[in-house]
Amino acid sequence: MRKCVTVLAALALLLSGCGTPARDLPAPAELFAAVQAQVELPEMIDTAGTELEALTGIGPDSYDSAVCCRLCEGTAPDEIIIVRARDEATAGEIQALLDQRLEYKQESGQLYLTEYQPMLQAGVVRRDGLTVSLIVSGQADEILRVYDGLG
Repeated sequence: MRKCVTVLAALALLLSGCGTPARDLPAPAELFAAVQAQVELPEMIDTAGTELEALTGIGPDSYDSAVCCRLCEGTAPDEIIIVRARDEATAGEIQALLDQRLEYKQESGQLYLTEYQPMLQAGVVRRDGLTVSLIVSGQADEILRVYDGLG
C-alpha cells in the first residue's frame, strides 16, 4: 500500500510538470515594438484607446495594457491585438472575446474579402499567461516566431 501511494505521488509530481508554464512576455506595446523590429509589417496605427472595446467588447477595466493595431490605409484585414489581462479569469474572458473577433473577421471575409481568405484562415488567438493576442497578418508565422523567441 505504501509503495502504491509513493508511486502515485511521484506520478502526480511528474504529470504536474508536463503542463505548459505561463510565459512572461513583455508588455503589449513592447511586444508589438519587438514584432515591428523583426517583421516587415504594413503601416499600422494603435487604436486601443478608441476602438478596442467597440471591436472586441474588451473594456478598459479588464486589462492593464493593450495595443490594437490596424492598417492605416487599405481594406486588408490585418489586425494585431495584444492585451495584458488583470488576472487569469479575465485572461480567459479576453481570449473568448478575441476568438469571437477572429470568427467574425473570417465570416465577414467570406463575403467581402475573398482574396484574403488564406490570411484570415491563418489568423490565430494565442494566450501566453496573462497576455492574449489576436494575430491576423500575412506575416503571422513570422510574428509567432518573434513571440516564441521572447517567451
